[in-house]
Amino acid sequence: MTKLTTTSRVIDRLGGNKEVAALTGSTDKAVSNWRRSKFPAASYVPLKSLLIDMGLSAPDTLWTMRTKPRRKK
Repeated sequence: MTKLTTTSRVIDRLGGNKEVAALTGSTDKAVSNWRRSKFPAASYVPLKSLLIDMGLSAPDTLWTMRTKPRRKK
């Protein structure tokens, strides 16, 4: 399984800004911004599912969501 380590690589492999915007119900501008930051948490399931179907993977850290629970203070 090929691992994609940046949001730009994920977007490119999924067909580019327009395709990812259509897949996530977002705008081209939003997807363009994701190239410089992270994917929104709401896009995790659809994008991860597509990556798996294509034999690709990406680390969960590319999404703006917690991957570990917060510790109580």
